[in-house]
Amino acid sequence: MQDVWKGDEAVFNQLFRQHFRALAFFAHSIIRQELYAQDIVQECFIKVWNRRQQLKDIAELKSYLYTSVRNDCINHLRSQSVRDRKQQEYLDDAAEEATSSIDRDIVRAEAIRELNDRIEQLPEKMREVVRLYYFEGKSSGEIGRLLQKNPDTVQHQRKTALRLLRKLRCFFLG
Repeated sequence: MQDVWKGDEAVFNQLFRQHFRALAFFAHSIIRQELYAQDIVQECFIKVWNRRQQLKDIAELKSYLYTSVRNDCINHLRSQSVRDRKQQEYLDDAAEEATSSIDRDIVRAEAIRELNDRIEQLPEKMREVVRLYYFEGKSSGEIGRLLQKNPDTVQHQRKTALRLLRKLRCFFLG
């Protein structure tokens, strides 16, 4: 058995230069991504350096490198597959959420359109009270001051408007 590591770093650098391209080509043939292939090979050489005392024979080293690169490529593909699946699940969830949100927005828009159509059918004074109360959030007292009416009259017109809207099948206001 030949001791590969006489002179440690110089020997390691020579082995790196000798085997890097072939190993990178091998890794690329498995994962089809050049930069990741090179990273995997570099990581395998780091493992070799860390295990240099156990790897004494050059044949053993070469076998170790190819096995290590192959295994790391397979692990990379597995993790990429998991990452891709999670990313796809996220995208699917986001698309579903966006679709649900769009559907809700459409329903709301249609409900508001229908409500506005029904409000337009109310007598003018009631229509004005409903818009001020429900769309602008004004109180009966504020509406009374704006329209120069008694707040009780405003309250009565609002309640009457609600009854009429319910008869017109407009159930949005309560």
